[in-house]
Amino acid sequence: VAGGEDCLWYVDRNGSWHPGFDCEFFTFCCGTCHQRYCCRDPLRLLTERQQRHCLAFSPKTIAGIASAVVLFIAIVTTIVCCFMCSCCYLYQRRRQPRTPLQGPEIPLSSYPPAAPPAPFPVDPKAGPVPPQPGFTPMAMYPPPGPAAQYPMYPSGPPIYNPTAPPPYVPAQPNYPGA
Repeated sequence: VAGGEDCLWYVDRNGSWHPGFDCEFFTFCCGTCHQRYCCRDPLRLLTERQQRHCLAFSPKTIAGIASAVVLFIAIVTTIVCCFMCSCCYLYQRRRQPRTPLQGPEIPLSSYPPAAPPAPFPVDPKAGPVPPQPGFTPMAMYPPPGPAAQYPMYPSGPPIYNPTAPPPYVPAQPNYPGA
């Protein structure tokens, strides 16, 4: 039989915590889950495995685990019921038809509201578009800020070079004898 087994920490019946302690050589940890002491009687031996079993399956541990499980089930049930009950806010939010572009409107301080996008591409040579029903036409304003700069174009007028060929030379007819 094992000698010199240690008594692990434990909680007595009053809920007081007791630190673990070592037993002398040829003595054993004896007692119950709630009261431990060192003794020489191997019939009253409380092995470390039995002591750990006391800690793992104490009534307080079981009550804590059970209450956590019940709380989790209650929360999940409440959320599921709220999605199914027509008087609940989450149910009403889920049933509202929403488009991807729908959201809160934020008015801009000094800019007119933007025109809705055209249902099809508009040809600029076709002239003005008749107003859509329910849409009041607005005066067009130039875009705010400077115009976009394109670095591939020269920034000023072309520089005159008298030795350069003309930019466009009309094709000469190829007639024999002309």
